Amino acid sequence: MASCRRLVLPALLLASSLCAETEVCGPSSAELGTCTDEESALVQVKAQASRQRASGRTAGSGSYDYHSFHLGDWPEFAPLCGGTGATGFQAPINIAVDGADYEMTPYKSWPKFYAKDGGCDEAYFVEKGTAWQVDFMNPKKSLDCRNLEMEWKGKVYVLVQFHFHTLSEDTVDFQPAPMQMHMVHLAADGSYAVVGVLIKTDGSWQNGFLKEIFETGFSSSRMVTSAAGGRFNPYEGVLTKFGKFWHYEGSFTTPPCTEGVDFLISQTPVTTSALHVTSYMEYLRGTGKGNSYGQNHRPIQPLNGREITAGRFLEVCPKGPVPDCGKLDPQEVQRCEELA
Repeated sequence: MASCRRLVLPALLLASSLCAETEVCGPSSAELGTCTDEESALVQVKAQASRQRASGRTAGSGSYDYHSFHLGDWPEFAPLCGGTGATGFQAPINIAVDGADYEMTPYKSWPKFYAKDGGCDEAYFVEKGTAWQVDFMNPKKSLDCRNLEMEWKGKVYVLVQFHFHTLSEDTVDFQPAPMQMHMVHLAADGSYAVVGVLIKTDGSWQNGFLKEIFETGFSSSRMVTSAAGGRFNPYEGVLTKFGKFWHYEGSFTTPPCTEGVDFLISQTPVTTSALHVTSYMEYLRGTGKGNSYGQNHRPIQPLNGREITAGRFLEVCPKGPVPDCGKLDPQEVQRCEELA
């Protein structure tokens, strides 16, 4: 029987206490003094699947968790999650690096990131149960900051929200990072784009923007005003000019798993404290929405022949005029806020 230590990926060996606290340990394992192995945990989850499905999760309900979906139950109430859409391109994916040589996107299509007036002076910090999230646009809260924009392939996208996954959803040569940040964008024509940033814990220098976000805290869903003299600006916080990225076409990584989403995954990770990651995992265990390890990542999905390309971030918060984003559909904004 495997011990806890073997089950937790090396990237997340953050504290030995995590194994002792994880929900995978049931009463019988407590008597033995060890955790059950992953196979046994999955069997337990499968046995609970019918009860979970009876709890009211239906297509479009917005209610889901990370307990049994690894066994394939998401498609039962959100069919697109099974890859049944027009393309079958679901996210996340594994990005091969060793021995890979990806075609570079044309220079003229490299993305630009703008922060009008330096960013947004307030944001809505959301406890979703399945994730921590920071909203810049939320029609239900009368929040409508459009100061953060990305220009990509002839379209202007507005940053609606960003949130976090642990482990990272995308993997690099099948290795996940301890955490991943997703910045969800919407264009006037209803197109979606997600900028992903891998977050590590093994560096000596912590990313200042993430430190501020995590230390502000998600103890409750509430409006937060930026510190005096500053603005919320994740672009400046986690992206770098001419930084490399990978691009692929995918989907929302949560139900309804809507396809046709452009993913731009930064090749340059940032670093945060291991304590922030463990705190996030404890939050997910406490809500009951994370998996047995206190994680909220969707497994990597089949490539299905899709193309991965590479490029660079052409501009990050340049001075000068900011492009017009056009008129955004409030229903699509709410969709990005709630479902992405």
